Amino acid sequence: MRILHKILLIMGCSLYDRSFLKYYNLVKKNEFESYEKLRKYQEGKLRELIHFAYENVPYYRKLFNNLSLKPVDIESIKDLEKLPILTKDIIRNNRKDFIPYNLDKQRYVNKSTGGSTGNPLQYRLSKSDRTLGFAILCANWGYAGYELGDKIGAIAGSALISTTRSVLQDNLKAFILNRKIFSSFDMSDEYMNEILIKLNRFKPKYLWGYASSIYLFAKHIRNNSLRINFNLDGVFTTAETLHDYQRKIIEDTFSCEVFNQYGLNDCGVSAYECRMHQGLHIDMIRSILEVVDDDGNQLGAGEEGRILGTSLHNFAMPFIRYDTGDLGILSAKKCPCGRESPLLKKIVGRVSDFIYAPNGNKIHGEFFSHIFYEFDWVKQFQIVQKRIDEIIIRIVPDSKDRVNDSDLGRLRKIIISRTGRVDITIEICDDIEPTKAGKWRFIVREIE
Repeated sequence: MRILHKILLIMGCSLYDRSFLKYYNLVKKNEFESYEKLRKYQEGKLRELIHFAYENVPYYRKLFNNLSLKPVDIESIKDLEKLPILTKDIIRNNRKDFIPYNLDKQRYVNKSTGGSTGNPLQYRLSKSDRTLGFAILCANWGYAGYELGDKIGAIAGSALISTTRSVLQDNLKAFILNRKIFSSFDMSDEYMNEILIKLNRFKPKYLWGYASSIYLFAKHIRNNSLRINFNLDGVFTTAETLHDYQRKIIEDTFSCEVFNQYGLNDCGVSAYECRMHQGLHIDMIRSILEVVDDDGNQLGAGEEGRILGTSLHNFAMPFIRYDTGDLGILSAKKCPCGRESPLLKKIVGRVSDFIYAPNGNKIHGEFFSHIFYEFDWVKQFQIVQKRIDEIIIRIVPDSKDRVNDSDLGRLRKIIISRTGRVDITIEICDDIEPTKAGKWRFIVREIE
C-alpha cells in the first residue's frame, strides 16, 4: 500500500511542479556531502541571486547604490555582513519596490506569514521554490526513517497545512500525501478524543505538527490512560519552540523519538534533527541561515543571536538577510551521524518571547517554561504583560480540583524573585485562545 501512495505522492507533486523528484533526489544525493562542497553550492547560488536582485528588483538596486556596492562585492556568505538586516516593516513600506521587472514571466503563489505578532506579512513564493521546500521536508524526514508514501498524522494550523475553499480538493490532497489532518485550533478534551479514535483507525507511522498541540495531545492521552492502537516510528515537532518537558511527555506517551524541526517558507530556512539529537542540521540547499547580533554581525558557535534567512531560489520576491524574528544558537559540534551540514544548537524562541521587569531584568519565556514544569497539573499557561509592573498568568489545569493555594503562592514567589515587585493576577481558564494560525503564544507582551 505504501508503494501505491509513494507513486501517488510523486505523481501529485509532479502535476503541481515537475521538479519535485529532481529536487528530492538532489537533497538525498547531498545529504552526506562535504561541508566545503555544500558551502560552494550555497555561495554559487548566492551570487546568482544577488545579480538577479540587483538587475531586476528596484529595492535592491537602490540599496546597493546607496551603499556604493556592486553585485561583485557579495561573493561569499561573510560578505552578507555588508548588507543591512531586512525587516517586515521595510518590506511593507517598500512593497512596490520588491516587484521584479520580470514577475509576469514567473510562476508563483501569494502567501502570508502566520502573523503571531498580530501583523502578518504578504509575500510571493516561486512555485519551484515551494516545491523545493516540500522536497527538502520529505527528504529530511528520512533522518527518522520516513519514506515517501508513509502514513502521517498531522495536528497543526495554517502555518503547516495549506487549505483551499474546496473540502473535496483538500481531502484529495490529504489522500495523495497519505495524511490524516487535524486542526490545532480546538484542543478540547472532546476533540482530542476524536483525534485519537481516528488515528487508531488510520494507524499512522509518523505524527507531525505544532509542538504545543502534540504535547497537549500526548498529555491528554496519559492523564486519561487512553489506549493507542498504532505504533509510531517518530514524531516531528515544528513551528514552535519545543521544550525539554514537552519532548519527554511526547516520547514517553508514544514510545518513540521526537525529531524537532525549524523552518520558515518566507525566507526558506529550515533545520532538522537526526537520531543523534545533537542539534538541528541546517539546510544548505534552499537558503542561507545566519545568526547575528543586533547590528547584523555574524556570531560564532555558542552565541545567542537573531536568525536571518536568505532564500536562494525565490526569484518572485527575493529576501536577503531577512529577520525571522527568532533567536538561535549555532553549535560548534560536528554531528556523529556523518552529515556535515552545520548544526543549530538551540532555537531559543521568538524575539518577542520575553517580558521586561521593574528591576531591569529581561526575562525570556524559557524561565516560565521551567517553572511550570514543576506543576504537573498545569495543562497550558500564558503570561500576559500589561504594564512594566503588571503580569497576568493564565492557567488551564488538568482538573480544577488540583489547583491549590500552596502551588500558586510558590509560583508567585519564584516569579517575583526574578522580576522584583510586580502585581501578579492568576486566572484559571478552561482554554487559551490560539493565534489565527492555530499556534499557542505563551508570552504576550503588550508594552514595548
